Amino acid sequence: MKANKKNNTAEGNLNSNGLKTGGEPLTTVGDVMTRHVITMSPHHSFSEAITLTATHSFRHFLVVDKANRLVGVVSDRDILRMLARTPNLHGTSVSQFMSRDLITVTPNTRLSHAVGKMLSKRINCLPVVDDTKNLCGIITSTDFLKAFRSMQESAENQAESPKSPHKPHSKI
Repeated sequence: MKANKKNNTAEGNLNSNGLKTGGEPLTTVGDVMTRHVITMSPHHSFSEAITLTATHSFRHFLVVDKANRLVGVVSDRDILRMLARTPNLHGTSVSQFMSRDLITVTPNTRLSHAVGKMLSKRINCLPVVDDTKNLCGIITSTDFLKAFRSMQESAENQAESPKSPHKPHSKI
């Protein structure tokens, strides 16, 4: 298992107004993605995959080769399918149950486009890669919900703040 340590999640990138710390609105995947990614290799065992998901309480992990190129994604649903279909999991490696049909985005992908991909494909995460296909992070439905919560809280706080009193114009 490898950790790709950078900035953590969308919540760490937001100020109290639900905007990027520079004050701009959230518009791209890079604004809300999780940058700290723990990966596995295709050769890790099924039991190591179970341990990883249980230890870190996440529902997806990315699979990379020795050159750190993205080669697969494993979701909790992939693990459940393996449990249901395979009577003897001893000797099963991650490469045998990872999804290889990868749908990715870049940090510059618009959030609306990433959400559209996830909805149309009925998936809950997208690996984030740069233009040279290097792994940058992952964006999940949880990342979107955290960003939404922050923006919604900001909107609610603005709606609740007292309006500036409106002074009537005096007639002369």
